[in-house]
Amino acid sequence: MEIIDNTSRVQLYYQLYDILLNKIKSGDYKPNDLFPTENELIEKYKVSRITVRKAMDMLSQEGLISKKRGIGTFVKAQKIENNLASIIDFNDNMKNKGYSHSTKVITNKIVECNNNISEALSIPNNTKLINIERLRLMQNEPICLESANLIYDRCPEVLNRDFNNESLRTFIKDNYKIIWKHAKQKITAINTDKRISNILNIKKGDPILYIERVSYCTDNIPLEYLEAYYRADMYYFTVDLEY
Repeated sequence: MEIIDNTSRVQLYYQLYDILLNKIKSGDYKPNDLFPTENELIEKYKVSRITVRKAMDMLSQEGLISKKRGIGTFVKAQKIENNLASIIDFNDNMKNKGYSHSTKVITNKIVECNNNISEALSIPNNTKLINIERLRLMQNEPICLESANLIYDRCPEVLNRDFNNESLRTFIKDNYKIIWKHAKQKITAINTDKRISNILNIKKGDPILYIERVSYCTDNIPLEYLEAYYRADMYYFTVDLEY
């Protein structure tokens, strides 16, 4: 709700903070948008200046907004944590963090594997693959491009599905009874070329995080070769270590 409840036991500044936080997470206020002024918030929510300042201070302390002297307050781009201890579905990750999100399929077609994929998946060079490219968006802002290559003979119906709103891995698991067991991946920092930068809405040459991943199913059989390009200004990776 966007209404301040003066009869609630919850402090007014916290109610306002919660409203503004939800508007940021839902994408109503997008990264780099000019945030409403104190006067605008006072007028809209019928609260005091002290209440507005307390709510905005909380957002600022959480790194959600920042002030630029002489210009105003802006919504900051949020970095998404991706823990490397396990493979987390993009949709589940975004839902858990409370951010609006979507997927846009760019390509879904048959290709022949190159030497790199042939070696990674232990298959001949002329093996037919399905290449499916998906753009991941948070709050309507591109944050990641994934290019998955799957062995066509193992899951041919992937070509006929709409993965804008369906999980690729779940479809493969449910329809082909394929159990994903483990994966090996390599992470490097690279500079974007023209195509990737245009898709991710960043400048050519900007640094990004690049992942190569081979996923294995039952009996340690490699099935998927994935290349993923993550915006470095919106993603970071963590891993739990033990001594």
